[in-house]
Amino acid sequence: MPRYASVLLPQAIDHELTYGIPDALAGTVRPGVRVEVPVRGSRVIALVTALSDRAPEGMSIKPVTRVLDEAPYYDEAAMRFLHWVGEYYLAPRGAVLRTAWPEAARHIYKRERAAPAVLPEPAPGSLEVPRTLNPAQDAALRAIATAVATRRFESFLLHGITGSGKTEVYLRAAGLVLEAGRSTIVLVPEISLAIQIVAWFRARFGIKVVVLHSRLTGADRGKALDEARRGPRIVVGARSAVFAPVTALGLIVVDEEHEPAYKQEETAPLYHARDCALERAKLASCPVVLGSATPSLEVAAQAKAGRMTLLELPERVDGTPLPRVELVSMKGVASTQALSAPLARALEETVARGEQALLFLNRRGFAPVLLCTSCGHVPRCARCSTNLVLHAAEGRLLCHWCNTAVAVPRQCPTCAGGALRAVGLGTERVESAVRDLIPEARLVRMDQDTTRRREAHGELLELFASSDILIGTQMIAKGLDFPRLTLVGVILADASLDMPDFRAAERTFQLLTQVAGRAGRRAVQGRVIIQTYSPDHPVIRAAADHDYWEMYGAESALRKALHYPPYGRIIRFRLAAGTLSLAGEAAKRLTECLCRHLPPKAVLLGPAPCTPAVVAKRHRQHLVLRGQNMAALREAAHAALAEFARWPVSSKVRLHVDPDPLNVMS
Repeated sequence: MPRYASVLLPQAIDHELTYGIPDALAGTVRPGVRVEVPVRGSRVIALVTALSDRAPEGMSIKPVTRVLDEAPYYDEAAMRFLHWVGEYYLAPRGAVLRTAWPEAARHIYKRERAAPAVLPEPAPGSLEVPRTLNPAQDAALRAIATAVATRRFESFLLHGITGSGKTEVYLRAAGLVLEAGRSTIVLVPEISLAIQIVAWFRARFGIKVVVLHSRLTGADRGKALDEARRGPRIVVGARSAVFAPVTALGLIVVDEEHEPAYKQEETAPLYHARDCALERAKLASCPVVLGSATPSLEVAAQAKAGRMTLLELPERVDGTPLPRVELVSMKGVASTQALSAPLARALEETVARGEQALLFLNRRGFAPVLLCTSCGHVPRCARCSTNLVLHAAEGRLLCHWCNTAVAVPRQCPTCAGGALRAVGLGTERVESAVRDLIPEARLVRMDQDTTRRREAHGELLELFASSDILIGTQMIAKGLDFPRLTLVGVILADASLDMPDFRAAERTFQLLTQVAGRAGRRAVQGRVIIQTYSPDHPVIRAAADHDYWEMYGAESALRKALHYPPYGRIIRFRLAAGTLSLAGEAAKRLTECLCRHLPPKAVLLGPAPCTPAVVAKRHRQHLVLRGQNMAALREAAHAALAEFARWPVSSKVRLHVDPDPLNVMS
């Protein structure tokens, strides 16, 4: 009988610790279970990774104090998946475990008081009765069902136009998995999407559905994680749900796979949930379905190359045509004018008919700039190298990077003279313009300012069901389905187009296509009005024509010429330090380390300042390592990081290492 256990702590360390197994716990301590162990005078929950008959020499071994699980919390495939995440994303394995286990999972709570973390049963008839699948849906389901039945790994791209019934395919595939006594993980990018998709799954499968997202309280999330392990379940959640401890995993679904929200941006490991889903499904020998109307170029390229099965849903389920799209040129129009004449007229007509409209602008606040008309002064954040954004409703200027807030000045703090003028547009200003245009209209605004409370997303969506106009940022651009919504207005289509990022055109197309798809999803054809200063731009034209493959062809050719993903691989290194000199010296040191280990044909770009260069008084620099082979790039990064860590002041520098970054600016 093994006498010692290697355990991994949910901390930013990359090695296991050894603990003794008391006779009273013999046979209950095994790989995959959680145990309680003493660490520096406190008790910590850890994961057992291996057992041994020998203890490390010269060490005082403390005993495991408690075993928390009768059966393994993670099965063997999930354990290998956790190891892969740390290795691929160049992160300590303990940091991976910390991500997989939120505080609730590491906290010991009284289980006898824990009610199952499930929603109440939906009211009978609360959602539409499922309709018969059309031929394209049926063909897609049959392909997925074959992989489910044979319990083999296969990756599918479910490319369906907006309103084509992708969710119904997910529902039926998950039902087949449940019938086989296995579990499904369904990933959604935003909590606002989770609200509607959970309602659909709950209406179909009742208490078999478990919900996971970051806005659950600690105790509720801990209960939900326990519930996910109790048998065949459907776990619906945001990106961290890819780590859910389900038993007998039979299917993973990644809805809106192209969404940037699937990428962890701040805390190691900087993982992408979609790519993790592919690896976890491979290790668990089950299929994975990636769904989108606007697939990422990386996924579309795999499908085109035959490395992923392409399933197409080319028509809306009820036969309604895609909305007609009108481009309105804003050339010569003031930057503060939110509504063009055609959009204003369309809003009035839509509300008069008793229908609903959606206005999209991916910029919160009232205006991005407050400008002194006399001296040109623009208030800037004292902690970041960026402008303060005017939030008129709250009477303050806010930094969108560090959340520093100051009162709106009565006069220019520099010249004490000229008038302060709000320049540009935000969702608050759009709301104000609509209220002036249609005072009787019932408006709902959804952005980070109105959804700070945990319950706010659901409350606002419920409120919009009986309102006229929804105004918001990208959180309203996808996944929402309202039968009376017939008009979509895009206020500033160019907002993301000119970003210095190789994905700018792709992201602009995705946002425009997704938000346009909210219109006319029932019997009435929808109408979309796109206001733009670049009406002849190829991406704007492709979005207006609903032509994904036109955009894909143009962007693929450009990426291929520049050796950017999906035709090259990159690792980004971001450094932050308290002074400009230290940040510059650290970037120089890391550059030297990387150059000594540079793989053949790899290119190192930088160092250069990030955008913005200063956030929360920390100066930031970054480098990009680019090549064809990710394994070779990771090996070079490993060696360079080990060398950099020996620099005496490296501990004073924050270093983020990001394989396959989505963001190469900030």
